[in-house]
This record gives sequence, structure tokens and C-alpha cells, in this order.
Amino acid sequence: MWRLIALILLTPAAATAGPLDGKSYIVEISSSQDASGYAAYLLPPLLKVLKRSALRPAKGPGADVVFNIVTESDVGRWVGKGSARTWLYRVDVTVGISPESHVIPVDGTPRFGVRARLTTPDPDREDELACLIALAARTAIANYRPEGLLDTDGSSCLRPG
Repeated sequence: MWRLIALILLTPAAATAGPLDGKSYIVEISSSQDASGYAAYLLPPLLKVLKRSALRPAKGPGADVVFNIVTESDVGRWVGKGSARTWLYRVDVTVGISPESHVIPVDGTPRFGVRARLTTPDPDREDELACLIALAARTAIANYRPEGLLDTDGSSCLRPG
């Protein structure tokens, strides 16, 4: 009996089980993300994180949760003084998780989400965008709760040059 208890306690799944483990999911992309072709950049990093998670893809309606992605960026601003002055942009990526019954509004606000924020000199870098999506997705899955918005620092996604 003690061996059985020891095996259960030493099982990694028991120690790392999350609230979304075993749940089914679908991904919702807005019509503008789809029509513009932007979904081709948004989906791969999210799907890669989902594939490595303990979630399972649903084959249609009836999923436990819905994932979505909302991106935002500002028009930039000058930072620094003199020769060190640089034009920087703020890029935000929110990965949302909502119950399937929640109707995601037009602005994309999920029931729960994680926003990864990066200040960068180039708001169009695909590698930084992919990194922010993956960071927000991993953080959202690990810290899931029924509602709310968490922020995470995306500075680890800043790429040189």
C-alpha cells in the first residue's frame, strides 16, 4: 500500500495537473483577422502551445473552452534624449480563454485572458509577435481562472536588430 501511495505522489501528472487539463477547445478568429490574412501569423504559435498542453482539440461545437487572440499596438513615441532618442512602439497580445457559452464581443474581450506587452522599435516583427502569442498562451493556460485579465512582461520577446 505504501508503494502505491509513493507512486501516486511521485507521478508528474498529479503534481502538475491544471484546471484545463483534459478540457476540449476550439480557436475563434475574427472575420477581420481571417479576411486580412493576419490569422496565418496568429494561429501557428497558439496552436503549437495548445498541442503541447494537456488540452484536446474539439472537432466542432461543444468544446469546453474557446481561445481567441487580440492584438493592439500604439502609434509609437520618442523615448530618451539626444543621440540616444529612439522611437518605440507598445505591442500588446492578449490570449483569451472563455467558456464556449460566452459570446466573445466584437472587440474580442474574453472572459479570462493574459496580455503580454512589449516595447519595441519595430512593431511588425513576426518573431516578436509569435513569441508574445506563445508567452500569453502558456501563461493563460498555467494561470487559468473563470474570469479576469492578467498582464505579463513580454520583454523576453524583444529581438535584437
